[in-house]
Amino acid sequence: MSIRSDKVRLTLRKAVSEIISYEHNFNVLVSVSDIDMSPDLSNAKIYISILGDDNSKFNVINELNNNISDIKSYFPKYLKLRKIPSIYFYLDETIENAEKMHKILDNLK
Repeated sequence: MSIRSDKVRLTLRKAVSEIISYEHNFNVLVSVSDIDMSPDLSNAKIYISILGDDNSKFNVINELNNNISDIKSYFPKYLKLRKIPSIYFYLDETIENAEKMHKILDNLK
C-alpha cells in the first residue's frame, strides 16, 4: 500500500469509529477492526468486531449497511478527498475464531 492509501485508511477508520460510537446507540460493543481499501481509494471494506450474540451481530451489521448513506454524509468532515469511497460493512469474526482454536488446542492437551 502507498503512504496515501494508508493515511486515508487510518483516517477512515477513525471517522467510522467516531460515527458509530456517537451517532448509533447499539446495546453491544462495536469496534472497527480493519479496513481494506482498493488501490484507487474508491472502495472500502470495513470489518466490524461485535461483542454480543449472533442475533445482535446480524442486527448491527444490517443497520450499518442500511445506513451507509447517512454514515458517508459525515465523511467530508474527516476526509479531504474529491470522491468519497464506497463502503460496505463486514462482520469480523477473528476474535471468535481465535477463541475456538484456543479451546480446540486446550482440549488436545
